[in-house]
Amino acid sequence: MKTKKFSLKSARFKRPTLDQKGFTLIEALVALFILVLCIALLNVVTTQYKTIRKQTFEDRQLEWHMFLNQFEYTLEGLILVNTKPNELQFKLLDEEGRFKEMVYYEKYDNLVRRRTGSGGHHPMLMKVKSINFVQKNSFLEIIVTFSNQETYHAQLGIERNVEGIQGE
Repeated sequence: MKTKKFSLKSARFKRPTLDQKGFTLIEALVALFILVLCIALLNVVTTQYKTIRKQTFEDRQLEWHMFLNQFEYTLEGLILVNTKPNELQFKLLDEEGRFKEMVYYEKYDNLVRRRTGSGGHHPMLMKVKSINFVQKNSFLEIIVTFSNQETYHAQLGIERNVEGIQGE
């Protein structure tokens, strides 16, 4: 019976030759660096996405200014009748100065709407938590708090709208 000798030069301990495939330490470090770089960039992108989304969808400043512009434009030709904390009542007159219909600006659910006496409504502001209308002489003060806790304040001159009431 022949005995087999084990040499230290078995297949496991052979030195690699140049034609063998595999990663070197430098290639592994480069791959690890690229992976870490991608993860860091992904973190930056998600942070920027959250910031942009917050400014786009949660910031109510643009909607507030559009409301003020539209409100001032539609105020022409209206006569202020009554001011309540959550509602404004106006009279709309026709070309001859006769009463045509009532126009209301009021908080309804989570929005501020423009409603007419003849029916229908037009949403003016969305996601409103509270609104307060206060008449101070010839000024109308509007304070709005949105559901994201942003609060906006405006003072509008209503001299022409108040003069109509005093003249009647």
